[in-house]
Amino acid sequence: MTVWLMRQRESLVKILAVSSWAMPAVAFGQTIEQPDKIPNKFTTFEGTIESIFDIAIIVAGVVFVILFLVGGIMYLASSGNEEQVKKARALMLDAVVGLVLVVTAWAVGTYVLRLLGIEGVTSDSIPTTVE
Repeated sequence: MTVWLMRQRESLVKILAVSSWAMPAVAFGQTIEQPDKIPNKFTTFEGTIESIFDIAIIVAGVVFVILFLVGGIMYLASSGNEEQVKKARALMLDAVVGLVLVVTAWAVGTYVLRLLGIEGVTSDSIPTTVE
C-alpha cells in the first residue's frame, strides 16, 4: 500500500474511534422519579445555621489537611536545615492548633444554640427521603 493510503486508513480508524466514544450509550435500567420538592436546609433559620456550621467544619478540615501536608513536605524537603525544620514544625503545630480551635468553637456554638432551643444543629445523618 502506498503511504497516502495508509495515512487515510489511520485517519479513518482514529475518526471512528473518537466517534464511537462520543456516541451516547443507551442504558436499559430502572428509571427514577424526580421529587416534587427538593430538600433545602436554607428555608429556616435553624437550617441556615446548621448549614453554615457544616460548611465551616468541612472548610476547616480541608485547610487543616492542606496545611499539615505542606508542613510535612517542608519537613521532608528540609534536608537537615534547622531553619526549614523549625518552619515546618511551626506550620504543622499551627494547623493542629487551628483545628482544635475550630472544633472547640463548633462545640461551644452547638451547645449555645441547643440552649437557645435551636435543635438539629449538626448533621447526625444523611437524609434519605424527601419530605
